[in-house]
Amino acid sequence: MPALPGEDPTVQSVADRLALRELVDAYALAVDRRQATAVAALFADDGRLVARLQHPAGDRPIVRQGREQIATAIGAGLEHYVTTTHVVGGQVVTLDGDRAAGDTVCLAHHVYRRAGVLRLLVMAVRYRDAYARRDRSWCFTERQLDLDWRQDRTLEQP
Repeated sequence: MPALPGEDPTVQSVADRLALRELVDAYALAVDRRQATAVAALFADDGRLVARLQHPAGDRPIVRQGREQIATAIGAGLEHYVTTTHVVGGQVVTLDGDRAAGDTVCLAHHVYRRAGVLRLLVMAVRYRDAYARRDRSWCFTERQLDLDWRQDRTLEQP
């Protein structure tokens, strides 16, 4: 939303950037809590989640559109893991009124069991996001997930 008359546009820009950071952090937290419906609620009604999980990025993307498809996909994907921890790194955002675009990096840690042994899959994920302000709140209109690299190893226990 553009600054109102008498409002400092810098203050609005800072507020928007903070709200967008909170949005990407809320996504990571909801995934780690296995709250697929909460993840989907962060998207616009017709929002898209586009994933490229194979390297190189020339593979065919997996596209989910709408909150129901997004929630179903997130829930099904999380069934494979004992637990996850998403560490959100840097975010760069370009604001344009009630729309924005952003790039966010994340180290996604996935603990799973193979043949009775706990394993750790770490993926360096790069999100390319499109955002929109709807009803005074920011949401994802599209979230593209690209895999930069992955490491899979036995999980060492203390």
